Amino acid sequence: MYMNDALLNVVPGAAGAVVLLFLGAWESDRRTRRTEARKEAAADRAALEAQADELVAAVLAVQVAGNVHGHLWVGWKAKLAVVLRALGEGGAAYARSPQRGFWAVAAANESAGTVIDQWNQGSLASAEKLAAPLGRLGAAVVPLLRRREPGLAEAVEEVFTAISENYADDDRIARALEAFHEALRPALEPPAPPRRRWSLHRGPGGSGPQTGYPMVSE
Repeated sequence: MYMNDALLNVVPGAAGAVVLLFLGAWESDRRTRRTEARKEAAADRAALEAQADELVAAVLAVQVAGNVHGHLWVGWKAKLAVVLRALGEGGAAYARSPQRGFWAVAAANESAGTVIDQWNQGSLASAEKLAAPLGRLGAAVVPLLRRREPGLAEAVEEVFTAISENYADDDRIARALEAFHEALRPALEPPAPPRRRWSLHRGPGGSGPQTGYPMVSE
């Protein structure tokens, strides 16, 4: 009789202890998973920021290489310079020719053609140098196109299209980069801290004035 009463008194306490242990383990696991999720989110933001930096660097590399190529080989000043050089070399060859007439003209044409051929080869070699920065741009675009943030992939595609179609169109490229940064900014912002709810323990039995210590729950 007395033993049964003792058991009846012990069981609720043991059950409460088990429940407390279970709740403690559950809370610990929840906090661990939350911490890991925050670390993963921070690592993802860091990776995204590095990808964005690489895209901007690749865009600048294409612009620099393209502008150098355009200045040396594409612009009207570069073409005028080669025309003047060809005329000068052709005129000098004509003057040096021991014969006049057809042979002098042929010598002048040959000298002018040599200048133009050299210019064409140099222009082609310069254009081939654009392959490296363009390849870097393509590699920088790929991981960003896989992102799921709203509007980010579309903004990246516009940057790539703008630089690929005309690397000298600074206004269009600037607008595309601005739109890219606008789409990127929300993805790089850390999440807001969880809202905290404050409550007070009531007295024994849940009645009477609120006493005890404030509790914080996330």
